[in-house]
Amino acid sequence: MNDRGHEVLAAEGYEFARTCGTPDDDVEWSERVLVVRSPMHATQQAAGLDKRLRHAETQLTALTPPRGRGHRHITDEATLVEAMPRVLTAHRVEGLLSVVWEKQVEQTTRYVGRGRGSENREKRVRENIRSHITHITRQEDQIAELSQRFGWKAFVTNAGATRLSLQDAVLGYRNEYRVERIFQRLKSRVHIAPLFVKRNEQIEGLTYLLTLGVRV
Repeated sequence: MNDRGHEVLAAEGYEFARTCGTPDDDVEWSERVLVVRSPMHATQQAAGLDKRLRHAETQLTALTPPRGRGHRHITDEATLVEAMPRVLTAHRVEGLLSVVWEKQVEQTTRYVGRGRGSENREKRVRENIRSHITHITRQEDQIAELSQRFGWKAFVTNAGATRLSLQDAVLGYRNEYRVERIFQRLKSRVHIAPLFVKRNEQIEGLTYLLTLGVRV
């Protein structure tokens, strides 16, 4: 049941047992591995991936902006080839976007020297080279394969099935104590402004202060 009293699917999964031991095989024990998928977590991960893809596409497009005053163009192809992987790595979308670019060459013919040109006057051809991204395509097969792993987690316990069922173990992990959750609860009730500290004693003191506020 959720907070509104509706019955929803919290998680689904399976379990298997494995035998563990020390490097010298002096001690052995058995533990249960609970492989569980949360639909809500999977939805959040999918939304996060889509957001990262959109941001990466925007930054990749910005590498080669359209022609115009004030726009800085990449003239060296090697510079563009080096910049694209950095964008993909920064947004953790390596292998999920395919980028196609081309080298554009513009030739401008001008007369040598000053004055009006004539048929017999010497001319000079000037080339303006720029690399331009033409297409950014999402690799749907790789994205679909990655999405199949969204929402999955593995929990481990040495408690037997009679003592702790799969359902009780999942609920126990979902309600486990996390200091991040109590700080989020504090932020939702008190208007706290960001405070940046550098020294270790400041970090330690701020942690004690926030923990005291949570307890209060």
